[in-house]
Amino acid sequence: MRAVNLLPKEARRGGAPSFSQLGAAHVLIGLLAIALAVVTFAVLESNTISSRKAQLVNLKQQDSELQSQITRLNTYTQFEKLAQARAATVRQLASTRFDWHAALSDLSRVVPANTSLQSVVATVAPGSSVGGGSGGGGGATGNVRGDINAPAFELKGCTASQDDVARLMSRLRLINSVSRVTLEDSAKATGQSGTSVSSSSSSGGCPTSGPTFDMVVFFQPLTSGAGTLGAITGGTR
Repeated sequence: MRAVNLLPKEARRGGAPSFSQLGAAHVLIGLLAIALAVVTFAVLESNTISSRKAQLVNLKQQDSELQSQITRLNTYTQFEKLAQARAATVRQLASTRFDWHAALSDLSRVVPANTSLQSVVATVAPGSSVGGGSGGGGGATGNVRGDINAPAFELKGCTASQDDVARLMSRLRLINSVSRVTLEDSAKATGQSGTSVSSSSSSGGCPTSGPTFDMVVFFQPLTSGAGTLGAITGGTR
């Protein structure tokens, strides 16, 4: 039997067809495929950019809302800070306040009947001004007040005897929160000394021959700083 080759003559020679043999249709298909790929890429990029822009707008809107919330909450924050500052001020004032009323009440209870206080000066710290003058005016005349930075009474008065001066010092130590009682001076009044003292009175004043004294009653120091100034200058008790 004889074999018959059914391939065209140009295909019988072997090898791939040339570019010219592909024809215009194949070239057009290739160009369309490339154009489709470019268009697809461009569409995808455009969609990505649009999505990112939408996300950016959404984030900006959220940021604006958060800023509004922060502005509203700042009012409460400022109020809280103001409340804390005022509370700290109150605590500081309370810690530097001295109860002069209680101290004077205790003083009136411990002073003996035969003792007269010619003046009482109360200051919270050495050097505190009293009525426009320097600390210690009307009280003790020396430097004892400056020994301790604490509230103190500076007492000037007279009593019947030196034993009564010692008794007064002992009783002054009974006052609440007193830390120290210091006698600065105690001099007996005589005609030669020229010391002026209060004359006797029906209310229990000192005799003309009794001693005069200057002493300082120190209290416990304040917890922080110096507080308000108190000054009491009185006549004969």
